[in-house]
Amino acid sequence: MKRFLFTIIFALSYSLYAQSFGQNKVQYREFDWNFISSANFDVYYYGDEIELATFTIKAANEAYEQIGKHLRWNLKKRVPIIVYHSHNEFQQNNAVGVYMQEGIGGVTELFKNRVVIPFEGDYKAFRHVIHHELVHAMINDLIYGGRMQNVASGQVTWSMPLWANEGLAEYLSSNWDTEADMIIRDLAINERIPTVKELEYFLAYKGGQSVWRFIAKKYGREKIGEVFQSMKRLRSAEKGFQSAIGMDFEELTEQWHKYIKKEFYPDVAGRDEVKDIAKRLTDHKKENNVYNVSPSISPDGGQIAFLTNNLSYFDIDLIDAVSGKKIKKLIKGSRSLDFEELKFLQPGISWSPDSKRIVFAAKSGSSDALYLVNVDSGDKEKIPFDLDGVFSASWSPSGNKLAFIGYDNGASDIYIYDIQTKQHFNLTNDIYSDSEPSWSSDESSIAFVSDRGNSIKRKNTNSEDMLSIDYENKNIYVIDVNTKNINQITNSNFDENYPVFSNTKDALFYTADSSGTWNLFRYDFNSKQSTVVTNLLTGIFQLSLNKYDDTMVFSGYSSRGWDVYRLNNPLDLEKTEIKPTNYYKNKNTDKIEELADLRKDKWRGSDSNQSDYSRHIFALEYETYNNKTVQNQNQTTNRTTPSQTEDGDYIPQAYKTQFSLDVAQGQYGYNNVFGHQGLLIFYFSDLMGDHQISLALESQISLSNSDYYLNYAYLKNRTNYYFTLFHQADFFLTGGYYNQYGYPVDLTARMRHYGVSGIASRPLNKFNRIDFGVVMHNLDYKLFAIDPYETSNTVVSSDGFVALNPTLSYVFDNSVFGFLGPIDGFRQNTTFELSPAMGKKGISFQKLKIDLRKYFMLNRYYSFAGRLFFGNSTGKNPQKYFLGGMQNWLWGTGTTNGVDDALTQEWRWRNVILDSQNESLLQDIYFSEFAYPLRGARFSERVGKNVILTNLEFRFPLIQYLQIGFPFPMTIGNILGHVFMDVGAAWDDSREFTNYSLLQSKYGNNLSSDFSPWVRTIGYGIKIPIFLPWRIEAAYDWTESGLSKPQWYVSLGYDW
Repeated sequence: MKRFLFTIIFALSYSLYAQSFGQNKVQYREFDWNFISSANFDVYYYGDEIELATFTIKAANEAYEQIGKHLRWNLKKRVPIIVYHSHNEFQQNNAVGVYMQEGIGGVTELFKNRVVIPFEGDYKAFRHVIHHELVHAMINDLIYGGRMQNVASGQVTWSMPLWANEGLAEYLSSNWDTEADMIIRDLAINERIPTVKELEYFLAYKGGQSVWRFIAKKYGREKIGEVFQSMKRLRSAEKGFQSAIGMDFEELTEQWHKYIKKEFYPDVAGRDEVKDIAKRLTDHKKENNVYNVSPSISPDGGQIAFLTNNLSYFDIDLIDAVSGKKIKKLIKGSRSLDFEELKFLQPGISWSPDSKRIVFAAKSGSSDALYLVNVDSGDKEKIPFDLDGVFSASWSPSGNKLAFIGYDNGASDIYIYDIQTKQHFNLTNDIYSDSEPSWSSDESSIAFVSDRGNSIKRKNTNSEDMLSIDYENKNIYVIDVNTKNINQITNSNFDENYPVFSNTKDALFYTADSSGTWNLFRYDFNSKQSTVVTNLLTGIFQLSLNKYDDTMVFSGYSSRGWDVYRLNNPLDLEKTEIKPTNYYKNKNTDKIEELADLRKDKWRGSDSNQSDYSRHIFALEYETYNNKTVQNQNQTTNRTTPSQTEDGDYIPQAYKTQFSLDVAQGQYGYNNVFGHQGLLIFYFSDLMGDHQISLALESQISLSNSDYYLNYAYLKNRTNYYFTLFHQADFFLTGGYYNQYGYPVDLTARMRHYGVSGIASRPLNKFNRIDFGVVMHNLDYKLFAIDPYETSNTVVSSDGFVALNPTLSYVFDNSVFGFLGPIDGFRQNTTFELSPAMGKKGISFQKLKIDLRKYFMLNRYYSFAGRLFFGNSTGKNPQKYFLGGMQNWLWGTGTTNGVDDALTQEWRWRNVILDSQNESLLQDIYFSEFAYPLRGARFSERVGKNVILTNLEFRFPLIQYLQIGFPFPMTIGNILGHVFMDVGAAWDDSREFTNYSLLQSKYGNNLSSDFSPWVRTIGYGIKIPIFLPWRIEAAYDWTESGLSKPQWYVSLGYDW
């Protein structure tokens, strides 16, 4: 019982007073929401963007019919679609708790089956995202009933593989395209083809898309719906596939492999790999990354700047243009206020004419900015803009101007910024999606990519008009900077991209997927003819030329990753013949989606159940009863208020805050002997996530003996507010005696801790915030003598007091994470806490805590971590710091002074808290601080009102993949190792470091001769992620007499 109580005390103390870190989701603006409705969707928008909302709802309605036919399903519940005007504002949403980093184009969450998406100026991409996310929403509705509650309550006990979910979303939203074709062709030829279970990361999207394409081609599209209906009926993904198509995942893998080899092997003949025509300057396999993209060569041809990824964030590296040798890491993304995120989807790095500076776009605070950075000194200049987004900058040949893509008011246009006057203007200024600007050598014109088709003359258009415009393909255009006249360079039914002017000839290079792979083209302005000069197996992207035109660099895809390549003398490349790929030859027939509509009831969308005969009419005179049933069951998907005017315009309605249940879980009952018992948990929130309520109750006997809390979070504005009511009751056995009849009497203590707290958290930016909180504590202690013979329950003694604790914290966190914790960056938390005396029994103290953590990443997997923690408490009732132990310590004991701790009553902690002589019991339990990890030491190994703790770790990969065959097949990945050193001290009086008698009076007389406030340990360990992050560590006590024997521990937890 005592151990159990200590665990509760430790967890409570940590949850109330632990140093908190984490980056911030900053609410830079307020959102005034409205919505429009159709039969199945509510589209939420803000500002004047009803035209964008109209585009969204019409695109959603079109996608709904296609998805419903494939899944054989109609929505049972309405789906809300929340539209943000830019990615920067999308990152401010509260509907989804995690931060929406660059590259996330939308998300569908399960609590309310909400679709949350940003519009970033590209209507084709936006429509694809709408379609993609609605596939997830309808799968959620079909499999999970559209609610997380069904998962939490155990009604749905299985999960769908990521490749099946994301792959189908890609297949239904884009069918098949040259990007997917390129990735799977490369996989089939250059790599070991993964099994379907191994389709992870971006292969979960494209690999899964290929699996569904195989199923549709082999069995017909109708099989897709049959698979999902079988999965739901059998409550298993693999059994669903086996029932519908007769194959488990192993057999499906085998057949899919045969299909893609047959599909792509004919494409190999006569085609070159990228490394056959150009020199590869980076190696994504060696660097263990995927993306080395957006290369830009300096005008003098000496250096190349490019974007490279490390895990989930991007940096800008500088390499030698000839050898590819790394010169320096020029920009660290995601770790500074200026470079919160680098725009890797639309990057556009460009050099100044003198080859001394580069320009690129980055997210900085509430908006994007252009940055001019000196590659030698690192000096930077920020150019902010009041636009929704900034992308793809290009430096003019004179060095005086910058062309870039600016997104504002629902349109992405080409803007020009004058470096001298610091003024900018919109050059294209229309609704179409423009991208990839590139200056001509005389600075008179700019080449760019657009979806405008033949619309080269200006006219008034809006978002709704884009529904009727064919923006399926993008072409190359040239605009005169002075007259703003646009000339269309290409006019095809495939995509062209990445134009770049030749500096020495009247020519323009660009890439196109005209035959099914992305090749290099050269356009001659005199003959107005395009010539294809490569015949590649995969593709090249993001072209850049030096000023002499003798060197071109680009990014190329091969072996499941992108690398930077150098091509010499591109003007000398001769015309080549290319044959269409297998996919491209059948592109038109591949677009045809022929399938029977097997939805059981289009109107009702009822479940497919072979034993359900409710829709069949056995007697015509009773048909009206079936119609009534249909109408009643469809009430959840239709609104009673009109959604459109007589002219067909959608009627906007104001959003009103309404709470709905996210999760309810638990059991509750009443026992005649023990009273009410149970555990209940409830989560409520509004649709936008601005208001969140959580309630938990663990009931036992009576409310005064139960644990419960009620929390409300107000997140609508920049400052977040949290309010909590809490109550906790703990019992533990302190001893006992025999009554006058010789029967045992137990002495049981009950501690109650209840009160109210309020916290205001003000983020200054993504990395900095200030937290201010106040907690009102009511503490009550009672010691009961429980006599079973006389059935009496007598209060022997009692104590208690009220405390008010204001706290003020400053938090900084720019760390970036690896698999099990931070690997680079810095974190710090400085907290000041005080307690003014409240009443006669009130306590008075001040407490200062400083926690500093620094991480150095050597490469993707290796890193150093260092931590320094300092705590000090002063005042009339200074609080204690308990030094020692580790997080979530499960098993293992050590030794103290050569004695096995398992043989003592203090095998995991010193009994300094629950000691019967402890006169500050309540203070020690509820106000003291645990300082750890100090592996090899027990909890409370040292105690004092001052503490210092240093941790040093070197973290490294140990085993990348481990396959186990017994007792059941399992593949374990990312087994990591570390070596560590922990050093700490706790003291009340500085004389304890030199006065041995003070230590004896504090810790007892049975101390070793080298005992001091300091504790030092070293050791090593491994981390095994099997469902949870398991840690196995060996620690050695490091004393004046040397090292102890290894002490083994098992715990749970991520890296600090």
